[in-house]
Amino acid sequence: MKLTFMTDLGQTFVVEIDPEMELENVMALLEAESSIPIAEQSISYEDRELGNPKATIRQLGVEGEDATLLLRRRVANIAGRPMEQDTEMMRLQILGDPELMRQLQETHPEMAAAVQSDPLRFVELLRHTRERQYSAEMEQQREIERLNADPFDIEAQRKIEETIRQHAVMENMNHALEYSPEAFGKVNML
Repeated sequence: MKLTFMTDLGQTFVVEIDPEMELENVMALLEAESSIPIAEQSISYEDRELGNPKATIRQLGVEGEDATLLLRRRVANIAGRPMEQDTEMMRLQILGDPELMRQLQETHPEMAAAVQSDPLRFVELLRHTRERQYSAEMEQQREIERLNADPFDIEAQRKIEETIRQHAVMENMNHALEYSPEAFGKVNML
């Protein structure tokens, strides 16, 4: 039986197992694959959390040769409130890096203030940012599907052409930044 585990961040991990394997053993395999410790793993199948680590995959109701399950990192309690550990690690990393903190203060001062003094507000702001990014990506995907729906629409073809051109410009910019950064700033020779 092949199980596909998807995370909230879109990562996927495929594990080949026997249906009679206990959940705790599957979690051990996932720890090796995903680097998420067993104690922090939360596995869901069809909108229900699989909670009995001694039960087999078949007993837990996971069926089909290619089942897809959701793998999440359990939340930690900080100041008596639940918080994702990845988010807290991100906050601590920003606090420990003065250059990163300076950049955050320039681009998003409210989030920088939350990093320093209010971890729960930071989690909320980060969640809103992720939701906005997801919404923008979904809107862009819907726009692409709408444009591709009628291949004979001249206006749609123009928009597709403009999108392709913009994508090429961004690729060239990223390439230039990576391989010729001196073109974008002053370089002092020693």
